Amino acid sequence: MEYLRSPYGPASLERASQQVAACLVFDEPPDIPEDFEAFSREDFQRRIRLHPDLDWNDACRAYALGLATHASHAGRADSAADDDLEMQWDRLPSPPAAAWPVARMLIHETWRWLSR
Repeated sequence: MEYLRSPYGPASLERASQQVAACLVFDEPPDIPEDFEAFSREDFQRRIRLHPDLDWNDACRAYALGLATHASHAGRADSAADDDLEMQWDRLPSPPAAAWPVARMLIHETWRWLSR
């Protein structure tokens, strides 16, 4: 669970990279599908209509967490997976402003997309 950490301190969140792969530092980087960046940006654009407070930096970290955890949870959303994910989300440095339910939705959407 300690294999994910944010490369950004609180002062640099507004200058965060737009690449999902750069939103979290991975001890072992996951394989990133070629069209994952396009998926994450399109999904984000849909989500901010429902959650106008959603910030790209938080969404990016949720997409990256979904990418990193998809294989270990076999893309299955169950209470054990959600508990593990919530714990990882809460342990991210520079605590995300996005509430867990919003992050959970983005992670599950990432898993759904990766399982297609």
